[in-house]
Amino acid sequence: MTPPGGIAVVIPFHRADRWFPEALASVLAQTRPPDEIVVVDDASPPGEARTLEAPPAGVRVVRLPRNGGVSRARQAGTEATTAELVAYLDADDRWEPRYLEEAEKLLAAHPDAPAAYGAIAKWYPDGRLVPYTDKPALLDLREAIVQSHLVPSGLVVRRPALKAVGGWRPERAIVEDWDLTVRLLERFGAFPLIPEPLVHYRVGNEASMNARHLRMLRAWARTLRQNRALVDREYGPGAARRRGAKALADRRDRAGGVLGACFGFAARLRGPPLGPGGAR
Repeated sequence: MTPPGGIAVVIPFHRADRWFPEALASVLAQTRPPDEIVVVDDASPPGEARTLEAPPAGVRVVRLPRNGGVSRARQAGTEATTAELVAYLDADDRWEPRYLEEAEKLLAAHPDAPAAYGAIAKWYPDGRLVPYTDKPALLDLREAIVQSHLVPSGLVVRRPALKAVGGWRPERAIVEDWDLTVRLLERFGAFPLIPEPLVHYRVGNEASMNARHLRMLRAWARTLRQNRALVDREYGPGAARRRGAKALADRRDRAGGVLGACFGFAARLRGPPLGPGGAR
């Protein structure tokens, strides 16, 4: 039985044998051990989930019959657990040992907050850790609309709040963290920040970054259409279009070259990117 309250850890997994052992080791090394650990195998092909064949004691594996994407996997893992707090860790990321302890303390100090989020260190293939700590101590809706401060591996959410907003939308494979964030913030208010970069967010695993940029922009377009009323209500008519311009401008800066120039041209057609205060 999970004790009253408690913390569940949900790890979505798809063909992640290369990275998963380090992610799981970081969970098992927590100074505040989780009460539940569920790994959701999102229909990995045969032979590509060998690290799940003999999980350690206390680790449950949920196997999905069809690959449905990371949001569906996170939601399935959430529904397979009962603890009040749910922490998410992608199978290629890792936590420092005090992450769950600090998250639990922070949410105890902010009993009305629906979730807590963490500063991160980007973890590069050469082993470098580059901290990103310039985040609001309290993340509110207007800030979250403009800037995506949160990664799923740095989110600990209260189960009742997650349930109240409908959980992870299963059709979301990219930008799903922003979509969930703005729904939680709209309904329940601000998230407090774990200020130390106790989340190591792995970057550089994409075989084709150009393909990723294009998938990201398509996802932004779909997600902004779904949340258009919320964005325009906070920042005025046309704000959702300008938030799309910001997404394009962000991809322009990251992609560079001919593709980046194309993104920049498309961004200018949408008008000035939405920034703090509604303009930039």
